[in-house]
Amino acid sequence: MKLKSQLMIPEEMTSGGPMPNLNDISQKVIHYIRNIQHRKYGNKPVKKAFHTKTIGLAKATLTVDKDLSAGLRIGLFKEEKTYDAWIRFSNASPGITKDKKRGVRGMAIKVFAGNDKGQTQDIILTTSPVFGTATGAQQLHAVKLALGNWFEKFVSATILLFTSLCSAIRFFRTFIKTPNVLEEMYYSGTPYLFGDTKAIKWHVRPLKTITSSMPRKPANNFLRERLIKELEHPKEKISFALFVQFQTNNVKEPLDDATVTWKTPFYRVATITLPEQDIATDERNEEDERLSFSPGNAIPEHAPLGSINMVRKKVYEQLAKDRVKEEQQAVPDNLGKTA
Repeated sequence: MKLKSQLMIPEEMTSGGPMPNLNDISQKVIHYIRNIQHRKYGNKPVKKAFHTKTIGLAKATLTVDKDLSAGLRIGLFKEEKTYDAWIRFSNASPGITKDKKRGVRGMAIKVFAGNDKGQTQDIILTTSPVFGTATGAQQLHAVKLALGNWFEKFVSATILLFTSLCSAIRFFRTFIKTPNVLEEMYYSGTPYLFGDTKAIKWHVRPLKTITSSMPRKPANNFLRERLIKELEHPKEKISFALFVQFQTNNVKEPLDDATVTWKTPFYRVATITLPEQDIATDERNEEDERLSFSPGNAIPEHAPLGSINMVRKKVYEQLAKDRVKEEQQAVPDNLGKTA
């Protein structure tokens, strides 16, 4: 398998500058979400602002596929080995939503890279191949649209629709009803490094048999109930294939426009396996509360690219620190470490 030569990655795509006002935007987003969370939760434990509802947290392994071409043996995939991992399935919307609603589902993978620094590689995916906003400059409006009061929602929606109507329509068309999170395809939407000079997007496809359909009268938590049942009593091996999709053209596959779907081929690099397990335990729920996922949790070979990832990196990391601080204040003698 021969891969086309890749374009050089501009330094600002990984450093966050000189992209305009990224740090300022990140701080405004953090400040805005903090205020919303404070009003919402008060002295109670703070939940994640987005992807609030956990469908399930599962143990997994990521095994590098055999006989990869030299162009694919980069970073995590340099050697044929198996890594331990966590996978968190979620509803992407803010708040605790009913599983029957149309929307975007999340699949966040934390791979324990096994290097000397104990670093992890987070692969953050959703069922949508695109974002509703193109760049980090629009993130504050996107957050206000999701979390704000009616006036903030109206103003932000007007601005976003006026500036990117077609992109918003494409994004909302990706909202789906999900019968089973183990049978969906997932996409990173934003790009990441693959070595020094190549850019990729991540993609995951289920390998299990697709058998599920929507219940006639779905319960509010039917996705979690199905996930618990399938992992506790699997009828077949539950696994996914992990793919990378390369950028070959700066115009057709822009690094800083998350509303564009790349059309280049997918290359399989690994297999993700979820073993038989019980995810409905207090210990697993506590682990879910402790874990945080971020595009910034990455080894250098797979660092995040683009302004949206730069904003997400700063915001996710700060909000995760805030949640840990809240836990320390609330339960000082029983704090687990954040991965």
